[in-house]
Amino acid sequence: MGQTSVAISTDTTASAARPTGKRWRWLAGASAVLLTALTLGAIYLVTKKPSTVDQVIILTVPSGADITLDSKDYGQSPVKLERLKIGSYALTITKDGFEPIEETINVSESRPLEYKLKPVAPSEVVGLPLEEQIKRYQQQAEEALAQGNYGLIFEGSALNFAELIAYWEPSNAFAIDMRKRVQKAAHQAAQSAVARGDLAQGQEVYKFLIDFFPYDEEARVAAAKLENQLAARRGKVGEFVRKAEEAYQAGRLTEPRSESAYYYSKQALAIDRQNERARQIRTQVKEAMSGQVDQASARGDIDSAYKEIDLAAQLFPEDKQLRSRARDLQALRATEQAKAADPNTYRQRGLEEARNENYSDAIRDLELALINSRGTPDVLYSLARSYMKTGQSAQAEHYFRKLQPTDGEHYPSALASLGDIANQRGDTTTAVERWKEARQLGGSTTYTVAILDDKIERVERVRREKAAEPQPLTIQVRHVHGGLLGGTCAGPLTVSSTGVTYEGKEHQYSYNVAGVGVGVAKDEMTIRFGKDSQRFKVARTDADRFRETVNRYQNR
Repeated sequence: MGQTSVAISTDTTASAARPTGKRWRWLAGASAVLLTALTLGAIYLVTKKPSTVDQVIILTVPSGADITLDSKDYGQSPVKLERLKIGSYALTITKDGFEPIEETINVSESRPLEYKLKPVAPSEVVGLPLEEQIKRYQQQAEEALAQGNYGLIFEGSALNFAELIAYWEPSNAFAIDMRKRVQKAAHQAAQSAVARGDLAQGQEVYKFLIDFFPYDEEARVAAAKLENQLAARRGKVGEFVRKAEEAYQAGRLTEPRSESAYYYSKQALAIDRQNERARQIRTQVKEAMSGQVDQASARGDIDSAYKEIDLAAQLFPEDKQLRSRARDLQALRATEQAKAADPNTYRQRGLEEARNENYSDAIRDLELALINSRGTPDVLYSLARSYMKTGQSAQAEHYFRKLQPTDGEHYPSALASLGDIANQRGDTTTAVERWKEARQLGGSTTYTVAILDDKIERVERVRREKAAEPQPLTIQVRHVHGGLLGGTCAGPLTVSSTGVTYEGKEHQYSYNVAGVGVGVAKDEMTIRFGKDSQRFKVARTDADRFRETVNRYQNR
């Protein structure tokens, strides 16, 4: 009976062990499959080509330049662009007082891009020998620094002229010394402003130092300390805004300097740059000053008008229109002071200067001739053309339109010039109309019929090419993952001039359109790029449209 009991016990244990072994064998098999899938996934992630770069840093010397990429504004340099798609971009860099930079950049890896900006040379030195230019810049730099214009308004400042010298002669001793003197003057101005409680002015000067002297550690430390002082004043923003409103209502726009609407609104904005009411008061002050300029001009008081607009241009340096208007009034004031001179002298000299392409000098003398009743057709045309050549298209249009059909060949030349101006601002329809009008009149010496035909053909050829360009196409697809686990994810698939991109929830791909192959079979489309191949579920009509669009881009 004991043996039977033992036998039964042994059988029971054996039968219980058998299902347990099966479970372990099943788990081991599943683990192997899972491990294989994970390994394949890891290999894919390691070997697949990235579609973006981690970061691209755009630096300029000086900093503080406006940066746009494919017409999208990214603020002022230095600019850090993160997770940027690989490809080509149209880069534009602009800063007042410097020549703009426009170029195409190819982004394929994380790297810094650094640009040294070239100062804009004053028009009056264009054409002079370099030695004479540098001599003038040295004199103008000394004069500007003596007047306290070290560089907050860059154009015409001591730093401006030092940078012009350094651009042509980087090791020029005068330029190096002048930069040091400017830097010292700016530090003194910032310290003086902070000491008298004008933290907004101190902030502005330290920003200038950091932009133009990026290795000035003293300026950075002082600026950081000042920002802490401004943060501690956050509770005073309301008080500054209230005082600004009171000063504005009392007519204290800019004087007394430390009790004016301009001063208080500037202090508020130094602490809180987004304060809407402070911004409004600042704008109201600027508009009121512009109104005073208009009133002085209307009553013929050009001297007062110039002084007011010059002050406004200093207080609102970001407003290019104010600076342009200040230059115009300055020229007009000079004109008024020279009215007593013989107008025929100005006429003859202005025409000669225009023929010699000394356009800035020509404008001054031709304006004087015009004011003194010497506005003959050749004067009007030469004056308008001089304005056009110096980039002042609004004034150029004004005088071109004064020419009449009875003014000989100056009239078709004026029409053609108006066409050039319209074309420059992108109004190709008006440009072609003006050129055709000039051509119908037989053209002129400056604008022959052959030249006009060429201009018209160029614009119309661009129009034809643009009309034939394929348009980007986006379709919704499901990406077939493949592999052991299979599965799909949904997202948009796009083809454009920059390439073919897929932005799925789980996967993203980007290929150059030139190397892409597209295959379509029933409700499935395959995108091939080199050895890479991706499958997508998509309606047949969408797949056909997508393949056709890819072909059109490749044919282009």
